[in-house]
Formats: sequence, structure tokens, C-alpha cells
Amino acid sequence: MAIAEIAIRSLPDRVKDVRKTSFARAALRIVPDLDVRNAESVDNRTFIGIIAAIFLSGLIALLAINTSLTTDAFRTEHLKIELASINSQRDVILNQVAKYSSTNQLAQSASKLGMKPAESTSFVDLTVTLP
Repeated sequence: MAIAEIAIRSLPDRVKDVRKTSFARAALRIVPDLDVRNAESVDNRTFIGIIAAIFLSGLIALLAINTSLTTDAFRTEHLKIELASINSQRDVILNQVAKYSSTNQLAQSASKLGMKPAESTSFVDLTVTLP
């Protein structure tokens, strides 16, 4: 009862007389007594309507997410097929470049153009200045 006495001492004098009886009964009180007879009743139809609206909005949100994921899955599959085709074309082009850049192929192409292999090697001296 020490809490009740401290609470009574902290109240103004005019409230102390009214609160002494209620503090004697219960030291701490959070909610006043509820009188069910005078309370307004909630209609069951309203409650069911609110629950149904929440359920339907969740269902519609799930349907939208599922549709979006399915669309993205089809798009991803299409892009994978396109990527495989592009990689195949890239490999063919790289093989052609490797074939044409070999030394034998370059020598044959140069001889077809009328070029002759060098008989001796010569160097350019860049340190000499021209008059």
C-alpha cells in the first residue's frame, strides 16, 4: 500500500478524498471498468466486410506479383535464347579472325596482292638528322 499512499500525497487536497477509496481498493489502475450493457455493439456484417476486403486486397496483390514474376520469367528465357545465338555468332567470327590472322594465311594473302618477302632486313636509324 506504499504506492497508494505516495499517490494520494501527490494529489491535490480536493481530489484526495475522492481517490482514497479507489486507491485503497487497487493501487494501480490502467483502464476503468467496462460496462458491457451500455457499450455499442459492432455489427458482424461490418467486421466480416472489413476482413473480406483485407483478404481480397491481399489476394489481388499476390496475383499481381505472380503475374509480374511470370512475365519476367518469359522475358528472361527469351533473352537467354538470344544470348546463346549471339555467343554462337561471336564464336564463328572469332574463329574466322584466328584463321585469317595466321602467318601462313597472311603470307598467301600478301603474295596474291603482289607483295614479295623481304630478302634482307634493314633498320631505320632515327638518330640521324636530315639537312
